Amino acid sequence: MSSVVMITDGAALNFTGEKIQADGYYGYADGLHTVAFYMTNFDGRIYVEGTLASTPVQADWFGIYLQATYPYIEYTNKTGVEGYTFQGNFIYLRIRVDRTDLGSPELNSVGTLDKVLLKI
Repeated sequence: MSSVVMITDGAALNFTGEKIQADGYYGYADGLHTVAFYMTNFDGRIYVEGTLASTPVQADWFGIYLQATYPYIEYTNKTGVEGYTFQGNFIYLRIRVDRTDLGSPELNSVGTLDKVLLKI
């Protein structure tokens, strides 16, 4: 089991984190991953994206459903830590933050995603 911090600039309006080696990269058979979002007054949508490609291009990435309805988690003025567990033999994972579709300009610059911790 290992832990990795998945982002570097959680205060940016919209950003995509670097690819991080996931369970499938190491050949683990269970496909079990846990992410923890550490936030301070965060407004926006957080996407966890995965790929099965060993050398991924943009078209290879897809959203992972951490809840049943949407491939993202949306927060409004959230401070604290939220954790999610999911399964899949992904080769790489990455985090994407999008604050453009929230409908209110003042929401688009509020808060930070301080870090995202991945455990496999």
